[in-house]
Amino acid sequence: MHHVRTTASEQHGRDLPAERSVWNVDVVGPAIVLGSRQTEAELDLDACAAAGIEIVRRRSGGGMVYLVPGNHIWLDVVIPKADTLWVDDVGRASWWLGDAWLAAIESLGVNGAHVHREPMTTGEHGDLVCFAGVGPGEVMFRGARGTEAKVVGISQRRTQEFARFQCTAYMQWGTVEADDLGRILNNTNMARPRLGTAIEQCVMPMSQMLGTVTKSDVVTAMLTQLALLH
Repeated sequence: MHHVRTTASEQHGRDLPAERSVWNVDVVGPAIVLGSRQTEAELDLDACAAAGIEIVRRRSGGGMVYLVPGNHIWLDVVIPKADTLWVDDVGRASWWLGDAWLAAIESLGVNGAHVHREPMTTGEHGDLVCFAGVGPGEVMFRGARGTEAKVVGISQRRTQEFARFQCTAYMQWGTVEADDLGRILNNTNMARPRLGTAIEQCVMPMSQMLGTVTKSDVVTAMLTQLALLH
């Protein structure tokens, strides 16, 4: 177990050892993390600079993730290729991790969440924003109206030696956070129909499900579940 307080760029650039490990990451400043196929052209660079937002590109695909210190959980989970948890099928490789996340939040009193076990679906805006789509192993929550929102996002990077799963869950998310993200997108993206509503509603924050449960409580619950795996 590693606890690190660093910038998003430093953690994404860190070469992690090919061993079973968990990295609990606290970012020291706000950041927007682009998927490997995205470019800075998706953003309003002047708005990012004015807000002091670091721009980072990760090595895995998917849409962008908006990080604000203290507002989210970021766990990097690593397994070597020889690990018993390794699954050759990329589409199924993160199911076990989603199951651990689901067990963790259920242990804190959440009902109604499930692990997505189907292929990736980007929907209308998932190509742009990670939480607006859904991929295998990610944890989703179905609300009273039958609509789904993402609880835990998981991106995956695989090499010949290991798999690195980068997990993000928001403690807080609502109109303010969605508006902050919208303001740093370029004009073309901001003009997308229904984008603002989608950004606000695509996230199910821990605070909405768990009330006063803290970030530390959630991380501890997740580590407890991971410790049970062999």
